[in-house]
Amino acid sequence: MNLKSTLKSVGLSVAGLIILIILFMSWMDVDPGEEGFAYRPYGGGVDVESSYTEGTYFIPPWNDIITYNILQQSKSYESTVMDVNGTDISVEVAVNFSVKKGNAARLHLKHGIGYIQFIDDKVKGAIKDVVGRYTYQEVYSSKREALEGEIEEILVADFKGNFLVFHYVEISDVNLPQNIATEITNKETQKQKNLTAEQKKQEQEYLAAAKIATAKGDSAKTIIRATAEAQSIKIKQEQLRKSPQYIEYLKAQRWDGKMPQVVGSGGGLIIDLKK
Repeated sequence: MNLKSTLKSVGLSVAGLIILIILFMSWMDVDPGEEGFAYRPYGGGVDVESSYTEGTYFIPPWNDIITYNILQQSKSYESTVMDVNGTDISVEVAVNFSVKKGNAARLHLKHGIGYIQFIDDKVKGAIKDVVGRYTYQEVYSSKREALEGEIEEILVADFKGNFLVFHYVEISDVNLPQNIATEITNKETQKQKNLTAEQKKQEQEYLAAAKIATAKGDSAKTIIRATAEAQSIKIKQEQLRKSPQYIEYLKAQRWDGKMPQVVGSGGGLIIDLKK
């Protein structure tokens, strides 16, 4: 074998190896929860019409697939902002969002891979804007749901035209200056003490009312019983007046089986009916 043939054989082997490498490198994966799009650096750039979901794809080696996470993502923010009266408040807010399906390429064209910075700016701006409408007392306690609703309204509008989907916002914590936090704690403690005292007072009043009701009930029972007995006596007296035989009935009811005691003289009888 001469040198020319040897070089030709080596060249073919190298070419074959290069082709194998190219073919191997042309297979690209899109993982679960991701969406990809084609990027053609030598012609066309980002292909907004392409959309690759989970799977393995053959892409020419001079092109690429860029992928974005399209699952719901949550990010927390801690911002120090001023309330309506100028008091500094530290607010912790969690926001849940996702990339709009089928729009990863458009999101990339508008914001690039740093689209998270766009979200950060919008969330921080919404927090500052909304918290600034309320007092620290309202932010700390009674108006959290209202604040969340207003922040949500702002972010829904901001995300809608930027290929993002807003899911929810939650104010997870509010931290006040130490002197204000201590004041609120003391007020809450006193409130609980007053509530406990009021509960005890109501309990005592309830027990007293229950005793009075019981006493009234016993008195009513006594009156009813006395009335019934008086009525019974009255009925018996009426029976005695109307029916002499009734006295014989009473004798029979009260007889203990013994002969009645007889007291008297001259033929008169007195029968003791009390036994």
